[in-house]
Amino acid sequence: MSRPTFEVADIVRRTGNSFWEQQQSHLAWPHRKVLDAITRCRTAALGGHRDQCVRCGHQAISFNSCRNRHCPKCQGNARAKWLAARSAELLPVPYFHVVFTLPHSLSALVLQNKRLLYDLLYRTSAATILTQSYFALA
Repeated sequence: MSRPTFEVADIVRRTGNSFWEQQQSHLAWPHRKVLDAITRCRTAALGGHRDQCVRCGHQAISFNSCRNRHCPKCQGNARAKWLAARSAELLPVPYFHVVFTLPHSLSALVLQNKRLLYDLLYRTSAATILTQSYFALA
């Protein structure tokens, strides 16, 4: 597999601190931490080790990864494997993703009456899906 022309780390390195300075009011310190990890990933900044082929003796330097869960280099393979496994579980039918939420103003009420209000939410959600399914099939 060939290396793409640009990687996320390349873009972050090119913009340097100017992006951070411009967006600082919109980004929290965890965002900066992720950008720094992506920038340093698989570079000398994180150290490295020497790999040697047991057959021919060829040696190569491999730099350590950041292991950040947001890093496309570190988590790309894990994400691809997870998606492939989930895709294998799907039935050959169309799927829809539906989300039911409650207004934020009800949060305190829900926390005090979890069983009752979640039961009500699930019942109304199920009734809505059954109603919509009926119209979709008709």
